[in-house]
Amino acid sequence: MRAIRSARAGFLAVSASCLLIASCAGAPPAREAPVLSGRVTFRGAPVPGAVITLHRSYDPTGKSASPSVRASDDGGFRAGVPPGSYYVVAEGAYEGAPVFAFSGQNPVRLESGSRWFGMKAVPAEIPATLPGKPGRGAVAAGEIVFRGAPVENAYVYVYSSPDSLFKGMGMAMSPPTGPDGKFEIENLPESTYYVVARRRGEGGMTGPLEKGDLYGFYPGNPVYLKDATVTRLRLELVEKEKELAYSEVTSGTETVLRGKVVDRTGRPQAGVYAFVYDDRVFGHQRPYGHSGRTGPDGSFVIYLDRPGTFYLGARERFGDSPRPGERFGFYDGTPDHAVSAVAGKAREGLTVVVEPILPEGK
Repeated sequence: MRAIRSARAGFLAVSASCLLIASCAGAPPAREAPVLSGRVTFRGAPVPGAVITLHRSYDPTGKSASPSVRASDDGGFRAGVPPGSYYVVAEGAYEGAPVFAFSGQNPVRLESGSRWFGMKAVPAEIPATLPGKPGRGAVAAGEIVFRGAPVENAYVYVYSSPDSLFKGMGMAMSPPTGPDGKFEIENLPESTYYVVARRRGEGGMTGPLEKGDLYGFYPGNPVYLKDATVTRLRLELVEKEKELAYSEVTSGTETVLRGKVVDRTGRPQAGVYAFVYDDRVFGHQRPYGHSGRTGPDGSFVIYLDRPGTFYLGARERFGDSPRPGERFGFYDGTPDHAVSAVAGKAREGLTVVVEPILPEGK
C-alpha cells in the first residue's frame, strides 16, 4: 500500500510547502516564478484533489521535502514554483481506488514562463511474487497494456537508480513484447530497481519519445527484486502529449466534450458515466475515455488527448455487457452517435439520453 501512504504524505506536504509553492486556491505565484499548470485525469475523467509533487531528485518515500499542490475538483492545478529541475508526479484516488501519474516530460527544467502538464493517471499497482527457478537470479516478468489491450513491440527497461534520469537502455532491457504484451527479464542481481516501459511508433529501442508514443513508469517503483523469485508487474502505458504552455491551454488547447445525460423526459440523470469509443462498433473493450459519475444535474466532461471522431454514449457501470435495469444510451445527434472533437476546442451542449434496459422478451 505504498501508493496510499505516499499519497497521504503528499496531502500533508501541501500545507508544509506553502512557502515553496502557491496554488491557484491560495496566494498568487511570485511575479518572476515559473508557473506549473495542468490537469490530472484517469482515462479521461478528472481526479479531484490529486496531489502533484515536484521532486528535485526522485524520492517516492516522501522523506525529502518537495513542493506540492492539490488539484481542484476538475483535476486542474496551477502554481508558481521555484526555478529548477523536477520530476512531476501526481497521486490521488478515483472512486476510492489509488491512482498514480508520472509525467512523460520528466525530468523537466522550469526556469521562467509557464508549462502545462497533462497528467494521465493509471491504477496504483503492487507487485506479486512467485518462487523462481535456481540459477535465473532475480526475474521481472509481467504484461504491458494500453487501454486494457496488450501492447506489442514495447520494451521494458530496468534502472538501478534515479541517477540515470530513467533514460537510455538502463542496466537491463527486455526483448520487444509480442502480441500478448508479455515480457520477462532474468538474471538480475538481487536489489532495488526502477522499471519503465516504452513503445515508439516508429520502433526502436532508444531515442526521445514523440507525440503519440507510449510510455509507462511502474507506479510501485522502486521495486525490490529478490534472487530466485519472479516478481510479476503490470505496466499500463499512456500516450505522450505535446508540451504546452499555460497560455495555449487557456486559449483553448484542451480538447473536451461537455454535455448532459438525461432520460426520455429530459430529466438529468445522476450516477452514470459518459463514454467515448474511437470505433463505431461498441465492443467489450475499454472505452477510449470516459467522464466521472454524473452529479444531480447530469452534466459530464470528458478530456481527450487528441482530436478526431468519437462515438458517444452513457451507462451506469463498466466491465460487462449492459444488464437489465441498467441505464444505458447513446448520443442521438448523429445517426451513428458520432461526435467530432476539434483540437483545442470544447464541444459543448451534447445530450445523451439513457433509459433502463428491459429484460429479454419485454
